[in-house]
Amino acid sequence: MTSAEKLANWVADKHKNQLIKCTTLPYFDHLNKVALLAKNAIEWGYEIGLCHDLLEDTGTTSAELKTALINFGYPVTAAELITNHVVELTDVFTKTAYPKLSKKKRKKLENKRLQTLDNAAQTVKYADLIDNIAWMMKYDIKHAAHYLKKKATLLLNLNLGNNQLRQRAMGIIQRELLNFHQH
Repeated sequence: MTSAEKLANWVADKHKNQLIKCTTLPYFDHLNKVALLAKNAIEWGYEIGLCHDLLEDTGTTSAELKTALINFGYPVTAAELITNHVVELTDVFTKTAYPKLSKKKRKKLENKRLQTLDNAAQTVKYADLIDNIAWMMKYDIKHAAHYLKKKATLLLNLNLGNNQLRQRAMGIIQRELLNFHQH
């Protein structure tokens, strides 16, 4: 079994009782889609994509992630890099951490923080947005137009990552927004 396969099994186990909202699909499906989108766009994209929600959704610590990566055979430098990017992608302005801030204010601060991510983390964020948009269009069409407009604004300021993946995300948003205007 490869290091990536060991990591995928571990991440799937960490998220084992979680489902994609409004579906019966395991949450791991989302993580795997993000990982596959990011895989060829940046070094360690598959691993960062697989783990991008790990710290905020499972209670796993960054130290546990780094140790697991090393145990799965990743070089220490790669384990540190992957872990650092996962930490970067983990929401900071959560309801738990900032209970007195409104959801709107927390989202605004989080979007501002996302703009400070480096190219690799922004690239994984593009992949995450692509999969989240697909979910939105299928399961929450009522809120989709508003969501798409917010993500279009976010992407204008998230411009350090893989340009091909960013353009793909922007193209999807533009196409879906156009569909709303035609109906």
